[in-house]
Amino acid sequence: MKKPAALQPGDTIRLIAPSSPPSDRASLERAIDAVKTLGFSIKYSNSIFAHDGYLAGSDEERAMDFQAAFNDPKAKAVLCVRGGYGATRILNLIDWEKIREPKILLGFSDITALSCALWKKCGFPSFSGPVLTSDLVEDKLEAKTWNHTVSLMTGEKTTGMLVEEPFNPTQPISLVPGESFGRLMGGNLSIICSLLGTPWLPNFSKSILFLEDVGEFPYRVDRHLTQLLDAGVLQTVSGIALGDFRFQDAQRKNDRREGLQTMKAVFLDRLGGLGVPVLMNVPFGHIKPKITIPYGVVTMLDSERHNLILQESGVEPVEEEGDE
Repeated sequence: MKKPAALQPGDTIRLIAPSSPPSDRASLERAIDAVKTLGFSIKYSNSIFAHDGYLAGSDEERAMDFQAAFNDPKAKAVLCVRGGYGATRILNLIDWEKIREPKILLGFSDITALSCALWKKCGFPSFSGPVLTSDLVEDKLEAKTWNHTVSLMTGEKTTGMLVEEPFNPTQPISLVPGESFGRLMGGNLSIICSLLGTPWLPNFSKSILFLEDVGEFPYRVDRHLTQLLDAGVLQTVSGIALGDFRFQDAQRKNDRREGLQTMKAVFLDRLGGLGVPVLMNVPFGHIKPKITIPYGVVTMLDSERHNLILQESGVEPVEEEGDE
C-alpha cells in the first residue's frame, strides 16, 4: 500500500462533486467558507456547481474533474462535495493508470464506489468521513467530526483506539465476541452490493469489513447481506464493524410491536454464524457527529474492548527540512 503524504497547514484541498449536486450554490459556498477555517487552501473548478437532474453535471464532467483533482500536483487532498448517487457511473470513464501518486480522498456513502475502485485499481487508501456539505452546524464545522478527520489526515493520530473521547467509547456493542486483525475496508452496504460482478470491487478477504447505510428497513439490509453471503464475500473477512444504519426509532418500536425482525436480529442471523467478531453501533455513517475511518490500514477489531484499534497510520509523515 502506497500512502498519501500527511496534510500540513496551508496545503491545498481540492473539491470535487462526483455524485449528486448540493441543494443550492449559496449553501455550498457557505460550506466552502466553513472548510477554509481548517487552515488549508481550497481549490475547485466551477464544475462543482453544475446540476444535471440528480447528478452534479454530466458523467464526463464529473469524471474529468476527478481525474484532474488526482493529477493536480498542488492538491494534497480531494474532498467530495456530497454523496447521493452517481459515482458508479463515472468509474469506467476514469483512466486509473494515470493516477500514479496517492492523495487523501475523503467522503462516504456514494463515495464508497470511488474508494473501492481506487484501492482495486491503484492500491491507494482513502478516508471514509465527512463530505463538504455534511456535518455543519449553523454553517460551522461540527467540531467532533472534523477534529477526528483532521487528526487522521495530518498524521496527528496514527495508532490506537479509533473510538475515543470526545466520542463515547462505550457506544459500540459486541454482537459476536472475539478479536481479529485485517485491513479496514468497506463502506456503504448498498453501494458495495452494486459493485458485485464489476471490475471495481476489491478483494475483501481477511479484511475488517466496515458497513453502514441509511434509511433501509431490516428486510432490505437482510437482502443486501444475503447477497454478499451468496457471493461468498462475507465468508472471507476477518471481522465486521457495523456503523449507524439510521433506522427510525418509531419504526423500531413498530417492528417490535408487530413481532417483526429488528436490525440487531438481522445482523445476528446473517453475520452471527461466520465465526468472526462483529461489532455494531460504531459511530460512523450517516450520523452527526461521526468518526472517520482510514480505508486500507491494518486494524485490530476487539469486540471485548468494543473498539477498532489502528495498527498503522493512513498517511505518510512529511519529512522536515534537514531530516535524513
